[in-house]
Amino acid sequence: MLMCFFCKKGGVGKTTATGEYACYLTTMGKRVLVISIDDQNSLFEMFGLSSKVFERDDNYLEHFVNGVCTTDDVLIPLRENLYGVKTLNTDMLSKKLTLERSFERNFISAIGQLQDGFDFVFFDLPPSSNRTTEVLLERTDLLMLIVELNKLGINGFYNTLQYFVDNDLPLERIRYILPNGYTKTKAVPGVALKELKKLISENVPHAKLLPLMPEKSIFLSLQQKGVTLFDEDVSLLTTYEKTQKKSVMDTMAGIFDTIEIEQ
Repeated sequence: MLMCFFCKKGGVGKTTATGEYACYLTTMGKRVLVISIDDQNSLFEMFGLSSKVFERDDNYLEHFVNGVCTTDDVLIPLRENLYGVKTLNTDMLSKKLTLERSFERNFISAIGQLQDGFDFVFFDLPPSSNRTTEVLLERTDLLMLIVELNKLGINGFYNTLQYFVDNDLPLERIRYILPNGYTKTKAVPGVALKELKKLISENVPHAKLLPLMPEKSIFLSLQQKGVTLFDEDVSLLTTYEKTQKKSVMDTMAGIFDTIEIEQ
């Protein structure tokens, strides 16, 4: 099953939601792959494995598509039953997909080969408009939009809907919407949530609004230490971080349980 969190605005938590959901699925005994289509490859940073991006310079996604490395080469272990694939240059990848039809066929075939052997495959897409994003969104089985609860985030949500319309991507394919950055101590997220609900009812009434994702300070704190919510090893965390991790882990597990997936 191909899955994706998406938004046309950067910094809204796509990579965080992707990585945490992928980890959560492994706790259910699933084998999961995350393909990073963003050449910043920040996915690896949240797992404390940034060094893996530069460990080898011959095992990027592009090398696999071109047939110069194997599946074993391109899959990078992140956690037990969880693997990542890194991308070298998103702009060049998109340019080749735009100009060379044969490359697009090879690219789609390569994604299919990577999908074999995994229960779930996530695409970690950049917010920029490019042919790679279009190709993968067209093939994603479970598409979820993530929206940051502030004015810029709401604008990003609206721009995302417009992006779908402009590229003939059916809005009906959007299954879930995840509001990110909610806190009771600030007024802005509440106002943004009210506006988001209105936009959903007017534009994508079929999409299900997921429970609220907590504000991101705890996620950033954990990611700086290369720890995810569902990691059992908490030896690097302070007592306060352990408490926060447990609280947010329970919240995120509740969100992920709300998402209906084909087992």
